[in-house]
Amino acid sequence: MADIPFTLNGRFLVQSVTGVQRVAREALMVFDQMAAAGEIPTPRLLLPAGELVAPPDLQAIRPEVVGTRTGHAWEQLELPAHCGTEPLLCLGNTAPLTRLMQRGRPVVTMVHDLSYKYFPAAYDWKFRAFYGALMPRILKRSERVVTVSHAEELSIAKHYPFLEGSVRLSFLQNGGIPDAAAQAAFAAPCPGKEARGYGIYVGSLTKRKNAEGVLKGAVAFLKAYPKMRFVVIGSTGASFGGVEVEIPDDVKDRLEFRGQINEAQKIYEAFAGARFLLFPSFYEASPLPPIEAMTFGCPVISSTIPSLKERCGEAALYCEAGDPESVQAAIRQLMDEPGLWEAKSEASRAQAATYSWRAQAEGLLALCEAAR
Repeated sequence: MADIPFTLNGRFLVQSVTGVQRVAREALMVFDQMAAAGEIPTPRLLLPAGELVAPPDLQAIRPEVVGTRTGHAWEQLELPAHCGTEPLLCLGNTAPLTRLMQRGRPVVTMVHDLSYKYFPAAYDWKFRAFYGALMPRILKRSERVVTVSHAEELSIAKHYPFLEGSVRLSFLQNGGIPDAAAQAAFAAPCPGKEARGYGIYVGSLTKRKNAEGVLKGAVAFLKAYPKMRFVVIGSTGASFGGVEVEIPDDVKDRLEFRGQINEAQKIYEAFAGARFLLFPSFYEASPLPPIEAMTFGCPVISSTIPSLKERCGEAALYCEAGDPESVQAAIRQLMDEPGLWEAKSEASRAQAATYSWRAQAEGLLALCEAAR
């Protein structure tokens, strides 16, 4: 193994922490733990100029700020000049074109999804044009392309048939909460049904996430169960377009919007007190909130899309995302059917225990080795 096994594109550390950035951060923390323990040589972590968002507590890896630009300009124009010949690992969907064109300088790229192709109306034309030009080159030129679920692997191969059956394309499922925190949560007592006084949604309030269905489901839940509350954690993304739903006056005081939360512990505490996670999304690749919720014994009401069924298995209760009555029926079933909540809570913790950030990180290391 080389002295430096790979270089990590650290642009994700100056971005707001949503799903893509969470995955990259969890991988970084596992790499750091492995390097501190002497299991792997210490990788390089290259960063653009700018203030770090929620700076990680690293033991072995030392971030290096290179260049003066930020964003895609830094990644495309400055990052390549500072990478050596070891594999460059890009965990945020994109990679520098000039690096991809160079022989003997391998790139491993994690492409979380192709949602700009699936939901073009949700993105502005500049975003679509940029990704439309960049993504085919990334998929053709990266020594290895990895995504986050088998469902997404099949979708990428469908849209880019040159990858169908190729060893260059694979998938590695995301974990849930950090592995050490997950083990502590599994060892701790799990709050029972009556100690949980609200439903919850965690995620972006966007059309592809079915924000309208979430809010309509929340309103119906609050009307049916006047002693309960509903908590929403997340924000509307500028690239995706928000959705407005009128909230009746008689439930407004029990519907709590907490906005974007970057402190993970606050989200864990919210899951531990929630009766259920409502997650009727139209599209996901390998979402974090369902497994995070399940870790704390919080049952999940999920849509039936393939990636969510792949991720949640038999532990979730399913509904049709576009059918408000189906969403409401699933909530009523979980709330009212004797013994169901307890069974789903127990199954949820068992399902969450099957996921590990360490396993994903080890898979990424194997891909870097294969790309040499």
